[in-house]
Amino acid sequence: MKNNPCFRIGHLKIADHLIAGCVHARLNEKQAFSDLSDIKITAMNSWVQVCDALRHGDINAAFISAPLAMELFAAGLDIKILMFTHRSGSIMVKSKTADIKGLGGFRGKTILIPSEFSIQAMLVHRLLASAGLRPGTHDDDNADVTWQAASPALMPEMLMNDQTGEIAGFVVAEPFATRAVQQGTAVKLFTSHSLWKNHPCCVFVMDTFFTQYYPEAVKELIGLFVESARMLEASKTGEPDLYIQHFLDTDTETAAKILSDACICFDPSLLVPDINIFTMIHEYMKTSMGMTARTNELDCLVDRSIIAETISEGSV
Repeated sequence: MKNNPCFRIGHLKIADHLIAGCVHARLNEKQAFSDLSDIKITAMNSWVQVCDALRHGDINAAFISAPLAMELFAAGLDIKILMFTHRSGSIMVKSKTADIKGLGGFRGKTILIPSEFSIQAMLVHRLLASAGLRPGTHDDDNADVTWQAASPALMPEMLMNDQTGEIAGFVVAEPFATRAVQQGTAVKLFTSHSLWKNHPCCVFVMDTFFTQYYPEAVKELIGLFVESARMLEASKTGEPDLYIQHFLDTDTETAAKILSDACICFDPSLLVPDINIFTMIHEYMKTSMGMTARTNELDCLVDRSIIAETISEGSV
């Protein structure tokens, strides 16, 4: 008999990864159980740290930005995308002191993004392109707007400490946009949901070895995620549980506001990965953004069978 595998799962402390926080809390409080695996869920500080941990084998699964997952796979990392972790949920804010009255006001300024390989970057690119603006890095002489990758947790602080007024704003997962608004340094512009309804963003990936040799344990894990997703979706209409407040490091009122105002969605039916969506993301980033020239064999990357089976069985 095979020994139970140990799933070492990395994530960020953002609302997009609340499912990870929910499962972690429920396992610790003995409200949920894992019979077929040992589950270790670890919060990390940035996408760079998550990617490095995956590459070096410090973790064997992660909640990660979909474009980053595709880029890691194209670079040779043997992983599977097993589910979306949420839909929508990011917010764009502008500096309260910035004189920005329209998209043209971003010209010559910097916008913070979580990663160049993120849905947030894709949405910002589409938005600015609609106004004839070209985003790019600091060393891109042809860029009208500079974008800079930064850890989500650092964005409110970076905006607060920006003495020169260079940073126009940022787009990020919650709670960091709301935190900057509460600090009085930012003004909410819009939710990402208003740019792309129920857009994908983060996915759950796992080392292919575990999906091949421990399919029942993986299915059990996905079942825990689906059950927690249902609980989170239900919590949007009531008072958020304490573990949600703890995960987001905020109070009850703010947690409730985040779950409602950010338009984040945990409906399990929307967490089933759609290969057509990944194809569209890849093509836009390759053709319109020039971010990658690699070819993604998406049929080998995406495995929707486990979560689809879990939902159809109605066992969780």
